[in-house]
Amino acid sequence: MPEPENDVFINALEESVHFSFKTINSNIEKGGLRLSTQQALDLPYLSARTLLNENFLIPTDYQANAGKTASLFKVVKAAMLNDDISSEETEFQQQVERLKPYIQPIFATPYQAGTEDIDIRMRQLLIPQNGEYVSISPLTAAGVNYLINQEVDAINIVRKEKDSEFNGIQTAVFGIGGANPQNVGSLVRAMQRPITLDSPKIDENIRAAFKIFHTGFEYYIPNKILFKNDEEIIPDIILWSKMLEEKLIATAQNTYQDWNDLGVFAPETNARVRRAELSFLKNIFDFVNYQGHKQLQVLKTVQDRLPIYSKNEENNQEPLTSLLHPQVRFVIQGLIVPELRDDIWRIQFADELADKIIGQSFYLRPELPEISIPLDQNAKGYLARRLREIIR
Repeated sequence: MPEPENDVFINALEESVHFSFKTINSNIEKGGLRLSTQQALDLPYLSARTLLNENFLIPTDYQANAGKTASLFKVVKAAMLNDDISSEETEFQQQVERLKPYIQPIFATPYQAGTEDIDIRMRQLLIPQNGEYVSISPLTAAGVNYLINQEVDAINIVRKEKDSEFNGIQTAVFGIGGANPQNVGSLVRAMQRPITLDSPKIDENIRAAFKIFHTGFEYYIPNKILFKNDEEIIPDIILWSKMLEEKLIATAQNTYQDWNDLGVFAPETNARVRRAELSFLKNIFDFVNYQGHKQLQVLKTVQDRLPIYSKNEENNQEPLTSLLHPQVRFVIQGLIVPELRDDIWRIQFADELADKIIGQSFYLRPELPEISIPLDQNAKGYLARRLREIIR
């Protein structure tokens, strides 16, 4: 199509670009690139080239706002986007229609300007290739942003009008273009509204479950063993504790040799002390057992997402349960998964729990003085035997 000589609107169109250098820094020397339809790319992501492959007309922009460029580009932009500029002068309206036939031909061949020398302000990435580096300056096509924003606005309007179950698409606000975005380009404001997504949130259950799966957990014994509904047994527990202390002193002096005999000769007292002893130890076991139960509940919430092990890679050991890694200690596995509690587990767990109890002090009631469990290997064996009677 023949072009009128020195037509400022056609010249503005022909020098327009998809990628402008000034979107990086408004002080950069003008320049940019315009794609041709032959550069269309058929790939499953959104870009200027893939949109060309789908026959989108991606609007171009001016390289720099020199003189009346911004005013002239009102016509160019209206011609590309079929915008209504009826509020403008009649001459502009006529130029829009006259310019439309020139739109498609400019995309027949690629165009570039200002690429002879790269401005020092241009951001650059050095990409290794064949032992050397290729310098790349990433640029954004403002026209792509414009088309995306149009789609986002349309979707948000529909969702709002139809009271959709989906929220509107979120966009952010970037200060691209400085105090006067028009100096960078007529479409630069479209670059100020990128789509944003919330960052993935940590699922604490999954995180906790995987930690338990791989390492188990460390149980603890509280120093407050409170008896709310059976307070009459507290004096007997205190008596039991004192008897253990006396037994430790006596053993140190070689007065007694058998820890199975607490030295309480009255049958009635023996029964009371034994009941208090078992009640105290059962409270401790119930507390620890509840900790294991809580770990099991966490594992079950994400059971279908836990790793699957056929055998332990290090010692060729078959896993005892699908809920825990084979390397988790056997005592901890049984504490978490009750089905694993055989006689061997009860012996090992009772020994470990007794070891944690001896040497500790406990409060039975806030207003009462603490009681102590004597620190002695004889006491450990004695407590372990008692614990095996209540551990299930």
